[in-house]
Amino acid sequence: MTMHVGDQPMTESLFSLYGMPVRYVTASPSLAGPVNELLRHFRRDSLDESTPLALCFHAVQTRADIPLTLSPSARRLASGTGAAVGDRRETNLPYQVFDDGGRLIADFFDAGVLMIDGSQRRADGYLINPRTMPESLIEYLFHLALIELLRRQGLYTIHATALEKNGRGILIPGNSGRGKTTSFISLLRSGYRYLSDDHPLLRDAGTHVDLLPFPIKVNVTEDTVAFFPELREAPDDLLHPGFPKRAFYAEQLYPTSIGECCRPTIVLFPHVIDASHSHLEPLPKSRALEMLLPQALLVYDAEVARREFQALVKVVQQVECYRLHFGRDILDLPNLITPLLERTK
Repeated sequence: MTMHVGDQPMTESLFSLYGMPVRYVTASPSLAGPVNELLRHFRRDSLDESTPLALCFHAVQTRADIPLTLSPSARRLASGTGAAVGDRRETNLPYQVFDDGGRLIADFFDAGVLMIDGSQRRADGYLINPRTMPESLIEYLFHLALIELLRRQGLYTIHATALEKNGRGILIPGNSGRGKTTSFISLLRSGYRYLSDDHPLLRDAGTHVDLLPFPIKVNVTEDTVAFFPELREAPDDLLHPGFPKRAFYAEQLYPTSIGECCRPTIVLFPHVIDASHSHLEPLPKSRALEMLLPQALLVYDAEVARREFQALVKVVQQVECYRLHFGRDILDLPNLITPLLERTK
């Protein structure tokens, strides 16, 4: 849908994420395309009468064009290089986060600013020269704003790959180099169904936590591609070129790939070992929770943090937790994991 605000045509996109309506508005084609691609499985032609989450992203030429004025009472909550946020190259951005009268201000300096008002269910993004930005960076900044609004509605995320088989979910948390995506693809190609490569959604259902699909592109390094014949032989229109990672849509290579809402049953914490065979080491739940918490995105609201922590505790309580010592038998990983999954309750 196209509207006009002043002299600028505004493009409106509508989405629904598990009953949560989302309205996205921008006047910039550079900001419209990546977001519609990111949320393509959630597109809707119309929304119901409930108040949607509203996100409006603006393209600006310089930092001076951003209407950012912090009040004297604004509190800085966090700052850093961004290197530890996720495992994507574009997240290596300097940033500062402020609380200004209940609004969350995330300043990414030369990339732009996010202004998030949870009480108003609204986020505004001001991105500097988005035509020159990688689409993955635009997706990343939009995703940060979206998740900050969603978590206030009881939908949380975690840095993990996720799969489903016969109604049972597997979470594989971790950063790059641990074998997370490689183990994920090994299971995916054997008949497991795809939930998310990077940020599945979690919903606290009271007695348990549900694992919800958030299907996005699967990002792979050349080392990971080399393990799988279907990736090595995939043409560029399926395995899209990129640096430092290439990307593909799971449903285009694996016909049964898109999974359904399920309960997580197993959490695997992989790390690569120099051995011919992989093996599993049971983890105490207390240790698993310690390892899981750093994979959640930063939370700045105390009440939201409390609810999200409770949800992660429930996840650990309802699953079996293992450290996956990931050896060279990459294609045989389903033979290790599937029997374990089938005998869990």
